Amino acid sequence: MSKSRRGLSDAAVSAPHFHGHRQRLRERLLAAGAENLPDYELMEVLLFAGNPRGDTKPLAKELIEHFGGFAEALSADSDELLAVPGLGVAGAAALKSIRETALRLMKAELRERPVIGSWDRLIDYCRAHIAYGPKCAPISGIPPPLPRPQERADSARAAAARHGRPHPRTIPVRW
Repeated sequence: MSKSRRGLSDAAVSAPHFHGHRQRLRERLLAAGAENLPDYELMEVLLFAGNPRGDTKPLAKELIEHFGGFAEALSADSDELLAVPGLGVAGAAALKSIRETALRLMKAELRERPVIGSWDRLIDYCRAHIAYGPKCAPISGIPPPLPRPQERADSARAAAARHGRPHPRTIPVRW
């Protein structure tokens, strides 16, 4: 084999650094867990569905920067997502379906467990479902929150004053 032919075969063997990036990223995701990936790499994996061949890292970083965070990017409106250059209908649909999948998973977990027995889970669910969702009117039928201790004390003092009696905490105590 001549030198020039050997040089071509060596060049064909040494691939650029980005070849196999998706496979390495998938392997890291499965081996170390999704919680160990930075937000932009997890967004990259999600964008693989909408872009089967192109480089998704710049788009993943752009989405997170544009919307202010990972959760905000997933919760963005379809029109807002489509306005980001480089994200097509397939990518926007993938991101919207992932958010809905996460919400359904949380709902299913809550159905299996007593909600009142786990306030932390209820708060997590409400934050995930309401915090990034569309703005809407308050839900009717839910009682207003209880007043704070100071508000209750002020209200008790006002009621005592209306009835002409001093509130027990306002009676001067002599030692």
